[in-house]
Order: sequence, then structure tokens, then C-alpha cells
Amino acid sequence: MRGELTRGKLTVALAAWAAAFGAAAWLLLGPVWAIAGVLVGSLVGLVLLAVVLVYTTTDAAILLRNDKPDEAIAQLGREMANWRTLARIWPSQFRDALASRLIVQSGALQAVSRDEEALRTADEAVAIYQDLAAERPGKYGPDLAGALDHQARLLAADGGQADALAAMAVAVRLYRNLAAAEPAKYLPVLANCLTCEAVWLAEIDLPGDALAAVHEATDICQDKLPWPQVPSSAARAMLLEGELLCGQARYREAARLLARGWRLAAGQHLAGAQRNARPAIRAAYRADPDHFSAVWRAETGTEPPDWLGT
Repeated sequence: MRGELTRGKLTVALAAWAAAFGAAAWLLLGPVWAIAGVLVGSLVGLVLLAVVLVYTTTDAAILLRNDKPDEAIAQLGREMANWRTLARIWPSQFRDALASRLIVQSGALQAVSRDEEALRTADEAVAIYQDLAAERPGKYGPDLAGALDHQARLLAADGGQADALAAMAVAVRLYRNLAAAEPAKYLPVLANCLTCEAVWLAEIDLPGDALAAVHEATDICQDKLPWPQVPSSAARAMLLEGELLCGQARYREAARLLARGWRLAAGQHLAGAQRNARPAIRAAYRADPDHFSAVWRAETGTEPPDWLGT
């Protein structure tokens, strides 16, 4: 089938299953059981058709992870109508599956720079997860947090920092609650979200709020996670906190964060983050050269860069 199950074919198939079970019930148990047979047949047919959808189509999420967004979009384009039909017929079982595929579809659209479509698709997924989490927060809270994180990043990329911050604030609150129960699983994600939140707050000229958010992120990265679990955003968080501290003339506090963030950024080849941090590093050095140099050597194992003196 490979995703070619159309809405019409789905309706015909369900009707056929219902008729077959109804007829069997009539013949085996009598006319009074015909209606029950029809209901059971519809249910069995729906389940079997869902299984066919799941196991006879390529997983679009795998295609996206393998850097094949165009193939993922094509695959989802063939099967989304079927998932919508299943979610409408049996929402308690298939709305979460629909929302999951919407998130994958949004990510694939984003990967090919179809940002407006990606955001609309993410909005739909968030709305579904909000309804599901309202009924079963323990099961769907993580899905809602992830969908909000994705939605917020799309909003920020479109210049909607205020809306992005509103969505990310909810995601952060959800991840804080999740991290309290499963820190190893959710603290790295929480740190990533807090770092994004801090960047956007700084962009709209709210440095105090940005510093509070990024400080929580760096605290997670430095004190609450073993080194192998430190998220990829740790370098950016440390450099950003150092920059914000320099903005408050707190140069001695900034020195260690800037040096440590620089070392992490170098290891991850984040040349852009290093370039953006240079003015703050130079300011911290000039405020107290001896202290800064000692901290830099301790954190990086190298001498301070030559360009500090220029």
C-alpha cells in the first residue's frame, strides 16, 4: 500500500469489515447480534488498517534524521490524510499519532525552508497535545513540552520573539516538572530551552531576565549533570552569561564562564559563538588582566589569546 490508502478506500474497507462481521454474527448467533457484529467489525477493521499504515510505510522520522527531508515530506504527504481520518474516527487512539507525525512534518518543512508551512503544522500539533495533556498530563506532558519547544524556535526564526517566549515559558515550566522526577533525561533539554529563552530575552533588551534564565542553564550544565551529559548548548550558555555579566561590569564573575565557554565552543567548532564573545572577553581581560589570565589558564590550559591586547 505504501501510503496509498485513500479516504474512499478506507471507508470502503471499514464498511466491508463491518458488513462481514455483521453477516457472520447474523448467521452464527441470530439477527439480534447483527448490530453488535457490525460494531465489532468496524473496530477490528480500523485496528487492522492502522497496523497496515504503521508497518507498510517508511518512517518519515527516520528519513528526516537521515537528512532526507524531501523524502519525509513526500511520505507524509501520502499518508497524512489517512492519519487524520483515523484520528477523527477513533480520537482516543490516534490523535497522538497524528500529532507526532505533524511534528515530524513540521521539522521536514523547516529543513527545506518552508517555514510558514512548518509553523502552521507545528501549531496544529501543539493544539492537539494541549488537549491530550489536559486530560492526561502524565502521559502527554513531555510531548506537549517538545512541541512547544519546536513551535517557539519557529516563531523566533520568524521574528516573533514575544510569541516564542510565551511558548518557551510553558515548555520550560513543563520541563522543570519533568526534570524533578527524571533529571538525567530532562535536565539537558531544560538547559537547552533556557538558553534559547535567554538569547531571545537579550535580543528584546531584557538583560536582567536573560541573565536569570541563562544562569539557570549554566548551573544545570556545571553542577547538576555529569560531563558526558552536558548539552550542546552549554558553550553558548556560558558565553552568553559571561557577556551579560560584563554588561553589568561584573568582570571577575564573567571570567570563568567566558574561559570555560570558549573552551567548550572550540571543542564543538562553534566559531560564530566564539566570535560573538570576543568583545566581552576583551572587556573582562582589560578590567583585570592578572585575574583573567589566571582563570583562563586554569580553565583552558592555554595562555590567553594574543588578540586580547589589541
